[in-house]
Formats: sequence, structure tokens, C-alpha cells
Amino acid sequence: MPSLQARQLESIDRLRGAAEPWDDLWRRSPVTIPTVRAELIAVWLEHFAPATPFRALVVEQGDAGRLVAAIPLVQKRLGRMIRCGGLTSNYWSPNGELLLDPEADRTTALDILADGMERLPWPLLWFDMVPSDSPHWRTMVAVLRRRGMRVDIHHRWHVGRIVFSGDVEAYFASRSKNLRRSLQKDARRLEQDAPIQFHLEDHFSPDAVEARLRELFAIEDRGWKGEAGGSVLQHPLAFEFYRRQALQLAEWGDLRVARLMHGERTIAFDLGWLGGGFYHSYKVGYDPEYREFGPGHLLRERLVRTLGQGGDVRGIDFQGPKTEALAAWSTEEYPIARLVIAQRRAAGRVLWIAYRGLAPLVRLARWAKRLW
Repeated sequence: MPSLQARQLESIDRLRGAAEPWDDLWRRSPVTIPTVRAELIAVWLEHFAPATPFRALVVEQGDAGRLVAAIPLVQKRLGRMIRCGGLTSNYWSPNGELLLDPEADRTTALDILADGMERLPWPLLWFDMVPSDSPHWRTMVAVLRRRGMRVDIHHRWHVGRIVFSGDVEAYFASRSKNLRRSLQKDARRLEQDAPIQFHLEDHFSPDAVEARLRELFAIEDRGWKGEAGGSVLQHPLAFEFYRRQALQLAEWGDLRVARLMHGERTIAFDLGWLGGGFYHSYKVGYDPEYREFGPGHLLRERLVRTLGQGGDVRGIDFQGPKTEALAAWSTEEYPIARLVIAQRRAAGRVLWIAYRGLAPLVRLARWAKRLW
């Protein structure tokens, strides 16, 4: 078996230079979300961390440049004071994940990757939004602990998803009677005024991408996110990021936009991506004037039918925290956690002691705040 060796990619240009083997590893890995492909990580860095230290750790097999493990990391700050290493992800988009070749010797590959982690300049690694129950992350945690590194796993939420396992009508028959009854009732009420139409777009010209995004995010802006100041249109940097990300996904053929129309008006949308056989439902919204008709559920019903009957999609990943509304559609779930990893060197041990002492107090304060 060819020898394995670790390498660091320390710039966006070097990451782009390794895009072909990086994306090849992504295709072989169990990770399905397409935003962790090299070009989309580079776009994330250019928008959210253009002058921030970046390190992508990779494990290569032999001299051919074939990758068997990789993880993209960027410097972040805790409390504006402590520098730590984090995944290339934030509130706006998940662009960081651990990639691992399932055919490789996982323990050996991740042990070599851990060698690279211990050479990083950060004594503390703070990984948000980690699918902690997946085999590659479980193996990573076991490797780090065996080496004497401290690892804390703090559960944050569960993500729901649908896995198609047969006839789509059998799936709908397994949903609650209340959901099915509500869908029928709301559709009848809406159709009294105008017909309902569903569109799933999968081909876009560059100009059409920006126009469609502005239309969808205008709907989002009219809802609660706009009122709270968190809509995309209120953050030009975020809109430009989504525009570039969507353009690249459209070029690869992986961008999807689902819309529910009432007459000529778009009343709900689902902006998603294809990857690894799954549809990733990332941005959803509905016109608040239609709230009483449950437009999000009506759109999701038609989206599930279309994808389930198509035969080329294995399921739908809802990406965000599993709400009561999403639980009604999900057939399974997986946990998302924060991983805090302390290096073995002295600074790592000090920060670990501080973290272990302060974390329970912070959680207690948040709990008390909710009570009061």
C-alpha cells in the first residue's frame, strides 16, 4: 500500500490548485453536502475570512496526489481574545467538514491528520456544526483522545431528513393524519381564488441566478427574518456570497429552486443543492400574507413527490435544527454538536481548564435567561 503523508495548504490559491483531488475525495467520502468542495470553500474564505490565517490539512497517498483525508480550518476568535482554529463555516453557510476516504485505513489516515493538527498554531480547536455521530467523526474523536488530546462534545440540535425507501405514496401514507388532512384543506382553500402551481428549476443562466435569488430573498425579507434584521438582503456581503455560491452550483448542475405559485405570485420557496444523491434544503421562506394556508408545507409536499418519483435522489436533508414542522416530514435524524479540542501543549491545557470551568456557567446563565 502506498505511504501516506500529511501536507498543509496555507492559502486560497493553494486550495484552488488542489481542487481536483479535493473534490475527488469529497465524491468518495460519505459527506454529501456540496458546499465543502474546494471552490466553494474558497468563495467562503474570500467573503468571510479574506485576511485570516487559513490551513487546510490533507493526507496524500503516494506520489499521485490522491487524497484520503482532509479538513479546512480558519482562525477564529472566542470572546474577541482567544485565537482558535475552526471549520470554514458560519451562520450563513456550512462550508467546512472532515473528508475521509471510506476505503482507506481510517485510523491510520486520521492519525496522520492529527499529526498535522498538533502542528497548527492554535492551542484550541473549536468546531461548530459537526455531525458528531457519523463514523468519520467518531473515529476522529477516538484518534484524538488516544493521543492524549482533550475533546468535549456538546450536543446542539438534531437535523431531520427523509430517506426514500420505496414508493413515495407509501411515504405519505406513513405521515400523520393531521398533516395529510391539513395539506388537503389548505390546498382547497387556496385554490378557491387562484390555481396552485409548483415549479422545480434546475437550469439557470448567470443572469437568471441573481434575479431569482433577489426574488426569493425579498420574500424572506418580508417575514420574521426581515423584522429581526437577519434577512440576506439586509446584509450585502451575504447576498454577494450567495450569488457566487449559487452561480458555481448552477454551473455544476447542482442548484435547485422550488417555488409554490398562487396564480402568478410566488408564495413559498425552497433553495437547495444536490450532492451525494441527496437534496439539501438550505434556504426556505414563505410570503407572510399567506401564513394561514401553510405554504411551506404545501410546497414541501410537492417537492417530496417530485424528488421521490424522480428516482435519482435518495432523500432530502433539511440541514437546520429539526423543528416540529420538519419533524412531521422526517423519517430519521442525526445530531449536530460542537467539538472543542485542546492541544497537548501547555497553552492547550490551560485553555481546556478554563473552558471546562466556564462552559457550565455560561450554559447555566443562558438557561436562567430563558426562565426570566
